[in-house]
Amino acid sequence: MASNLITTKELYNVRVMGGKNASKRIGKVRAFVYHPKERRCIGIMVKRPDLLWMFHRKDLFVSLDGFEFEDGRVVLSDDSKTRDKAACKAIDVCLDDCVIWGGMPVVTESGATLGTVGVVTFSLMTGKVDSFLVDTGATANALLGTRSVPGDLVLGFRRGIGCALAGEYEGSDENPVLGAILVKDEAASIAIEGGAAEKAGAATAVAMDKAHTAVDKVKPKVSEAAHVAGDAVNKGAYATGKQIGKATGMFSDFKEEYDKARGPKPEKHVADEEVLVVDDDQEDEIEIAPDETPKKKPAKKTSQDSASEGIGRAVGSQLKAAGGMFSAFKKEFDKARRDD
Repeated sequence: MASNLITTKELYNVRVMGGKNASKRIGKVRAFVYHPKERRCIGIMVKRPDLLWMFHRKDLFVSLDGFEFEDGRVVLSDDSKTRDKAACKAIDVCLDDCVIWGGMPVVTESGATLGTVGVVTFSLMTGKVDSFLVDTGATANALLGTRSVPGDLVLGFRRGIGCALAGEYEGSDENPVLGAILVKDEAASIAIEGGAAEKAGAATAVAMDKAHTAVDKVKPKVSEAAHVAGDAVNKGAYATGKQIGKATGMFSDFKEEYDKARGPKPEKHVADEEVLVVDDDQEDEIEIAPDETPKKKPAKKTSQDSASEGIGRAVGSQLKAAGGMFSAFKKEFDKARRDD
């Protein structure tokens, strides 16, 4: 193997082969067995398939020196002394006293519970535990991350603390058997790392940095565009001012021409009382029919027609001048836009 260290995650549920040429299917890796007093793994438990799919078969214990991990499979050796009771006798342990760490509560010397035992990293040659991850639940692990406890902080399995044990270690309802993996208090101060919240925070920081960088790059271009637009507006405003100055003179000329064409202002209408006042000699010549009022004769239109003709000529000449003004205005505006 390239590395002496291996994790329980790599071996869990891996197919176990045996027999000649490793062609016989024995089962799959179900659990990892640890020494009752020392912090080391002593072997694996192999779950064997039921006989004829009806008769349950007990799990097979295999010591570390009884298998090899090759090409993603566990291959058992032909030595029968590396299995079950013979293997325990060779190691000098009682299988009933050994512990399966997976899922055990992790408790500090001061009594604080950190979580449960998750993935364990150990030496495939000696079984010595290098480190293990403290599991706090799938959701918490994914969001907050996990805490990795080094092997030198592990004091081993302890009875009487932690939670009630199940399976082979289960006691009665009145006197449950308690057990936990005891670690030093220093383990509680280990930082939790690798959660989605931490990654999201880092991603947010990177995104904000990219956003600020993008804004800084855009600022000079925006400023330059604003400067160019300002120059165009200033040029257009200058051209407009020139045309407005011309237009002001044009409208004053228009007013003068209009006043000339209109002629002197008409006199105010005389009041009805003044119109009715006549001399005594003229009164005799006027015949007034009963129940009739004298009718005024229509005024002559000669003076009005001449005035109208003069006004028309003035308006025409000024409109012609205005047409030239607007064409000049358009030329100035196009020139200012092309200069932009």
